[in-house]
Amino acid sequence: MSNYENTLRLDGWSTTLVFAWNDGIPVVIYHGEKLQSDIDLDVLTDIHARPVTHGSLDDNSPISLHPELGRGFLGHPGLIGHRVKSDQPGWAGQFIFSRRIDRPHGVTFGMVDAARGMEMEISCDLDPETDVAVFAAELFNVGDAPISVDWLSAPVVVPAQQYSQHLSFHGRWCAEFQIERQPIPMGLTKRENRRGRTSHEAFPGLILLNAKTDDESGPCLGMHLGWSGNHRIVLERLSTGDVQVQMGALLFSGEGMIEPKQSMKTPDIFVAHSSNGLNALSQKFHHHVRKNILKFPVADKPRPVTVNTWEALYFDHRHDRLCALVDAAADIGAERFVLDDGWFRGRNDDTSSLGDWYPDETKYPAGLGPLAEYVQSKGLEFGLWIEPEMINENSDLFRKHPDWVLGLSAYPNITGRNQLVLDIANPLVSDYIFETIAPLIENHGIKYLKWDMNRDLVLPGDQSGRANVYNQTGALYALMDRFLETFPELEIESCASGGGRVDYGVLAHTHRFWTSDSNDSVERARIQTGFSHFFPPEVMGAHVGPAWSHTSGRGLHAGFRALVASYGHMGIEADLTKMSEDERQIMRDAVARHKQDRKIWHTGKFYRVRTVDDGLIGALAVSKEQDQARMVLMQLERPRSTIPPRIYVPGLNEKAAYKVRVQMLTEQVKKANRSFANPIFNDGFELTGAALAVVGLGLPSLYAQTGLAISIEQVGE
Repeated sequence: MSNYENTLRLDGWSTTLVFAWNDGIPVVIYHGEKLQSDIDLDVLTDIHARPVTHGSLDDNSPISLHPELGRGFLGHPGLIGHRVKSDQPGWAGQFIFSRRIDRPHGVTFGMVDAARGMEMEISCDLDPETDVAVFAAELFNVGDAPISVDWLSAPVVVPAQQYSQHLSFHGRWCAEFQIERQPIPMGLTKRENRRGRTSHEAFPGLILLNAKTDDESGPCLGMHLGWSGNHRIVLERLSTGDVQVQMGALLFSGEGMIEPKQSMKTPDIFVAHSSNGLNALSQKFHHHVRKNILKFPVADKPRPVTVNTWEALYFDHRHDRLCALVDAAADIGAERFVLDDGWFRGRNDDTSSLGDWYPDETKYPAGLGPLAEYVQSKGLEFGLWIEPEMINENSDLFRKHPDWVLGLSAYPNITGRNQLVLDIANPLVSDYIFETIAPLIENHGIKYLKWDMNRDLVLPGDQSGRANVYNQTGALYALMDRFLETFPELEIESCASGGGRVDYGVLAHTHRFWTSDSNDSVERARIQTGFSHFFPPEVMGAHVGPAWSHTSGRGLHAGFRALVASYGHMGIEADLTKMSEDERQIMRDAVARHKQDRKIWHTGKFYRVRTVDDGLIGALAVSKEQDQARMVLMQLERPRSTIPPRIYVPGLNEKAAYKVRVQMLTEQVKKANRSFANPIFNDGFELTGAALAVVGLGLPSLYAQTGLAISIEQVGE
């Protein structure tokens, strides 16, 4: 007799998920490489029978999709809460399986706890093309008194014990997506974010792997919480050897109040498995983003090369300077011009005017029309920077509506970058924002909003004094959707002091991320490497910054800066009018090369390129048809050896022949080599895809902060 009365199998193109259950919440007994179609699921459940050891409870059940205190689970529970003002406190209980709703590639399980007056639904959809499973849970209050929830986990991921390490992503301003690889420790590890946005410090993603897993081989299991507010990740290894991962919205006191006949739903978590290393895992996430999350107004439109005014002009918005920058943008081949901070009433520095979304009468006496028309006359789209969630105390809006600010009236407001946060969950506030900014979009043909958010939320209380981060996040999504529904051709960039709001939740309402406020190409290359684990290149805003980075003080050659920006959604954020003609030509060439190659980068399979030299990293994209590939290699630091390691090229058609050429070298590469007879340095060479994967490429010697771009083209049939 099987251990479980019921089983259900879901299949992706290379992944299988198997659920099993009796009268309680289902468990996942398998999540991994695709199983044969005729496997006996009863046998599969039988071989997952667990021993009952001395000193343990008599029922040693595996961890379910929602582990319960009431069933004797001694680790971190999936629900922490209680019923308010009731003779049934409800702090613990047992859900009983009640129903199952099947979909072509998914399922919803329904459970009831009548004694507590609660119901729960757990859903899972496994995309048959992308292999990414999307889980969510919803808790319903069917009792007669409110339920106060302190923690509600999304469905719990319980991986096989083969995973001994975890990859997490931490950071700070200008240093997002720093990769940290550590053993999974015994006991409980929490990573929490209370900043009111996704944060630079604690990206809500985690990858489990073993000691031998690398980019090209080994098993791994990745998961990401699609949520742009406070969050918590729980990683726990129990004495049984079981590991669980819980993810969910972190709730401040009172935020998790569920009134009778109401419910609370967790953010989605996105889970994918790979048996073939981290690159294959990333490719599944990238495919899922492209297929199911990104919604471009014009699906096949190439991502426009952008020129942004911030690091070129800052708050200096003299019309002649702006027009000169527009001319220079058109000259190098840019396709979009974004007017950044400094355009609205009284905004001459970062101490005033947020909330007063009217063109400054001194800088723009005729409004934004003349500049917008000039930009469009040069064949560029016109974009605009806004920070609609924010307000300065020195603003007309604050003087009129101080009550619209998040805070606690008994305590002083705490500013960040001289600004406070608006309560956009208040309909009066969100209406004001929309009704003030929408006419600018309509009247000036604005195709693009750079939507910024430059501070963390502190004391985020609404007018009643209740914590409001959870509602604020939902209100953000709703406000963005209101703009997109009203202006179907509009695109929105998610920026939050750089990469402080990067996640699948906000990406469903936007089209691009500003990956980091750092345009230092050395820092950027590492940030972009971390970013690529979950996000494809076309949503990665990557700009050529000034010669001297204002966030690091480092100076870099123009060619290297252009190289690092060339494999994302490329842009320039430097004063083109002050560049030498040689530098301008480097920009023209880089933009032309990016336009030629962006379809490969933005639709193909992406691979991170790593070597035994930690300072030599790169990126590779192989077209869907496997007939083209592009590679960027970047020597960030002084090489560890005079002869670079060989670079191997995965993902090509093994039987096809390819021509390999250098597309460009940064300025100092030839100076690093007295001679180099390798044909890659001259007219290129031909090899099969199979040979390129195992023999690889030889490189010239590289100085620090130099690199090269390589094209790989199929020859013949």
